[in-house]
This record gives sequence, structure tokens and C-alpha cells, in this order.
Amino acid sequence: MYPVMLDLENKRVLIVGGGEVASKKAKMLLGQGAKIVVVSPTLTQTLYTYVVNGDVEWVEREFKTSDTKHVFLVIVATNNRRVNALVKESCDGNQLVNVVDSPNDSNFYNMAYLERGKLKIAISTEGASPLLAKQIKQDLNMFFDESYEEYLNFLLTAREKIKLLINDEGRKYELLQELLQEKLRKDVEERERFLSNI
Repeated sequence: MYPVMLDLENKRVLIVGGGEVASKKAKMLLGQGAKIVVVSPTLTQTLYTYVVNGDVEWVEREFKTSDTKHVFLVIVATNNRRVNALVKESCDGNQLVNVVDSPNDSNFYNMAYLERGKLKIAISTEGASPLLAKQIKQDLNMFFDESYEEYLNFLLTAREKIKLLINDEGRKYELLQELLQEKLRKDVEERERFLSNI
């Protein structure tokens, strides 16, 4: 498997199913800029809240094969294998399709991932043990605490300033290495001092 990150901004994403698994998938997609459409006769309360808030479009009916037209990514999350197979068959070879209960019918999988602003860490066991992936995520969650979000914002600002102001490649590399000091991750005043000295 080849891990990638997808830019879903303004891409149409179809979720077939309105249960708990569909809710979890929708939650993962929220905030990614995707245009999320859920096709299902019923919804969980969570999905319904997304609809009311305008985050998700709800097509309140059973799946039709035409639903997969003009869709970039399809998530099949029903508890009906016949419907799941029908959705998969209606997709063309260029669409990304995840049948949540059938990895063999999918051409991509969702990984467990940890997000701290710009820091994104994805974990996969290629289906061998989703529970182990979840455990590893919990372990990483303790190590990469909330401070990393601010730290990454600082790193971006500092890196851009270094690239703009420093012409000497050796000095540029030294400064970029200095950015990785623990004190800069933990101390806002140290960050400000570093930026003012560039």
C-alpha cells in the first residue's frame, strides 16, 4: 500500500449509509473542505446534526446507481452486502472507493491518524489489526500533545522568514536545525527571541 494525503477541497464525497460507521466517516471528513453527500433513508442523530448545520447534504432515500456520478470519493457504509456490492459496481475505475466492511472491494483504506494542526501522523496495519493501530494512535496522542499545534505554526513562520532573509545555505541549514530544539517547542518567549534574531 502507498500512503498518501488527499486534498478534498471542493471535491464531492459520497457516503452511502446513515448509521454509526457513516457518522464516523463523515466526522473524519468534516473540516477537509469536501462537499459531503449522504444517501440513506435514515440518519443517526450525529449525521442529522451535520445536515442541520449545513455541513452535509442528505439525500433521504435508498441508493441509486446514478448517485456515484461526478463523485471523487465514495464511502460505502451500509449493513447490506447487496447494496454495498451495487455501490461498488456503479463506481468507475477512477473513483476512490472504500467499502468499510470489505477491504478487498476497496481501492483505499482510512488509516488511524493523529492531528495536531499541521502535524498529521497516520497509522496503518494494512488491515492486520485495526485495534493495534488504534492503540498506537493513543500512545502517540500522549507523546504529541496539544503544544505541537502552536509549535508547528511557529516552525512555518520561522522557516518562511529564514528562506526569505538568509542567503547563505550553510547558515540557513543551521537555523533550520536550531528550530528543532525542545526549548522552542515549549517556550513562547524563546520562539519570539529566535524570530527576532533571524
